[in-house]
Amino acid sequence: MKIKKILFGFAMLGLMGISTNVFAQFEGQVTMKLYSENNGIPQTSEMNLYATANRIILKGDQAVSFSDDFDASGLLIRNDKKDFVVLMGENKGLQFTKEELEGFFQMAGMMSDDNPEVNSDTDFRYTNKTRTINGYECTELLIENDEDKNSVSIWLTSGIDINWGMLAEPWKNVPESMRNSSSRLTQEFKSKNFPMLIEVHEKGNTETVFEVTNVNKSSVAKAMVEIPSGVNLIGLQELIFSMMMGN
Repeated sequence: MKIKKILFGFAMLGLMGISTNVFAQFEGQVTMKLYSENNGIPQTSEMNLYATANRIILKGDQAVSFSDDFDASGLLIRNDKKDFVVLMGENKGLQFTKEELEGFFQMAGMMSDDNPEVNSDTDFRYTNKTRTINGYECTELLIENDEDKNSVSIWLTSGIDINWGMLAEPWKNVPESMRNSSSRLTQEFKSKNFPMLIEVHEKGNTETVFEVTNVNKSSVAKAMVEIPSGVNLIGLQELIFSMMMGN
């Protein structure tokens, strides 16, 4: 099973749910630790999520590099404006709508000659296991694959109910290799729950790759879900043209 590819889908977008809405909608800050390795050297990074009734922002302590000219330090989801803003270096931000991103998926699919092998043997199932993490009761979602005995446990709580907005809507033109995971994520976002811990079980060992370390219900998020002053917004087409021209 391609564990890292599955984890990327869940972690980037990082976040899931499993049941009905039984708690008041969450507003505040969630601090998360992500554990990884770089050339065999363990690394730990921190990410903060700030949520209000209509907006979510994910900000890491390290910028994520997508190319030589594209670093992302945060992702702002503005459900009230129906758009996404990727915060970039040098006071720049990439602004696009869900429809524009779906159009980009379609264009990329038409230009690609690849015929990716689709993994349809991945099984998502809820177990009867429960545990309490940082004071929140959690239920296990287990991800397995018929190809090997490795698995991923995602421990989910219904105690952190976030309005995922656009993320809970179906996505069009998603690459074939991501279609099953995308469909599953859409279903889970509708449930408005949250992952407190992600563990990888591989070759008899269990490794923690993600965990929530602090949950702060407060109004602090209202100041964090705004675009910082001085940020110049560019569109998706402008970014693609600039990268094609090597600017």
